Amino acid sequence: MSFECELKRYAAYFRGWCQAFGEIDREFEGANGITWLLAEDQVGLILPDQLRREVYKQVLGKKAKTNELVVSHDFFQLGGAGIHVSSDQVQRYLGMLLKSFTTSQTLHLYLTYHFTYPSGTRFVTLSKKAPLRIIYKEIEPMLIRIEQCG
Repeated sequence: MSFECELKRYAAYFRGWCQAFGEIDREFEGANGITWLLAEDQVGLILPDQLRREVYKQVLGKKAKTNELVVSHDFFQLGGAGIHVSSDQVQRYLGMLLKSFTTSQTLHLYLTYHFTYPSGTRFVTLSKKAPLRIIYKEIEPMLIRIEQCG
């Protein structure tokens, strides 16, 4: 099964501003130093510094070069960065989240934080819910191609 939909991207009006991720249902340490945060309507990724910089530049920056995100049950392709999903539980959560988007819903991509993590830690967040308009402005959308929804 494969389909495409619009992925709306958001950048904070001011550097460092973010809304809270919210309640975290599960947290998993994945391959390559990636931490996965799972909640009912969203998935967050804490990326190692080098990968974080690449993803921000290509996907979340105001001059983002990437116009497509490819997601399968075990892999994310964000620009030039490939992120393997190694945990079965993460795959299940991701599959449930992605299945809900087989309807006409739009996905949203933005940065969040959580008070239990060190200051400055940001999560790349893929969510069913749009972020707060008082914090974020919408930047050019991109296409999300979802393969093998689970």
